[in-house]
Amino acid sequence: MQEALTLARAELGEEAVVLNSKHVKAGGVLGLGGGTRVELMAAVDDAAPLPPKPEPVATMPAAVPVAAKAYASSAAAAATAVAEPDTEFNQLKSELRNLESVVQRLLTPAASPVGAGLIQGGLVARLGIDDDIVRGALADLAVINEPLEFASALAGKMQAFVAPPVLDGHQVIAVVGPTGVGKTTTLAKLAARFALEQGKKVALVTADTYRIGAVEQLRTYARIMGLPLEIALSPEEVAAGVEKHRDKDVILIDTVGRSQRSEEHLAELKSFLDAAHPTDTYLCVAASLGSGVQQEVIEKFAVLSPTRLVITKLDESLDRGALVNLPIRTGLGVSCLTAGQNVPQDIELADAGVIARLVTEVAQ
Repeated sequence: MQEALTLARAELGEEAVVLNSKHVKAGGVLGLGGGTRVELMAAVDDAAPLPPKPEPVATMPAAVPVAAKAYASSAAAAATAVAEPDTEFNQLKSELRNLESVVQRLLTPAASPVGAGLIQGGLVARLGIDDDIVRGALADLAVINEPLEFASALAGKMQAFVAPPVLDGHQVIAVVGPTGVGKTTTLAKLAARFALEQGKKVALVTADTYRIGAVEQLRTYARIMGLPLEIALSPEEVAAGVEKHRDKDVILIDTVGRSQRSEEHLAELKSFLDAAHPTDTYLCVAASLGSGVQQEVIEKFAVLSPTRLVITKLDESLDRGALVNLPIRTGLGVSCLTAGQNVPQDIELADAGVIARLVTEVAQ
């Protein structure tokens, strides 16, 4: 690539700008064997003044071939093929300058396919983002080593993976997840956000009657916030609790934590959810869990058809890679993230900029 660029500039001068580049197969049979060549399409600003208002031509001027499959064409000649030369030619020159800076970056060694060495030695290696995601969905970010630039680029990528709660009409939100990920505390934080900050009418239903103290914990939160709480021992009681508070804006359902390795317990939990008919099911996954365990949770809890993710315990994790790994792997949007036990402070509704900042700041 560098050799072709050198040949193009030798032919056209140092001001030549690359417009396009590609690798093409040469020789061989049916695509097998043979070698690979580099083709460049280059252009140069013509210093000579353009003739006034030339007659339109049917085709653009042909490219001039140079050695090593490098090609060049005259940007000035191209400009004469369209309307007013002054304004359009100036615009074309500006665009060519922008193209040159982009192409120069593409021609650097770092633009080669992302390899293990680049990942291990770059900024991205310190962020907890899984290698296969770096090589795939985030391949174009792996070459960035400046934290602010990386955070800005990552925010753009994560915009498609944020799904903060939208409380339009009557909502029934179930919170599910394995044991110990902070479901009950997360539910209390959400309740405080909806009721105290947004002025919504909120009711709580808990089906977590297995864990010692779970009901009392949620009862305390409900009493402090002045919210009704229904205790459900069966799917039928869950359905009754939801029906009783159908006049509320939001019904939040707490569920018992289940191991992702127990299909029987997950099936039992599904029966409770089916009775509730939730409009959304939030799957809580702790950032402090290992990547392999997180993946197992995602796979096993898929039986409950989660619609959004809640990433918890960011304060207990060495990195925040889960904020990127989990939504990209599942295609589910992140609804909110938590870091700490304080209710209602330690919760943040999902935002692409916040996610990018949290992920990147561990490397600073």
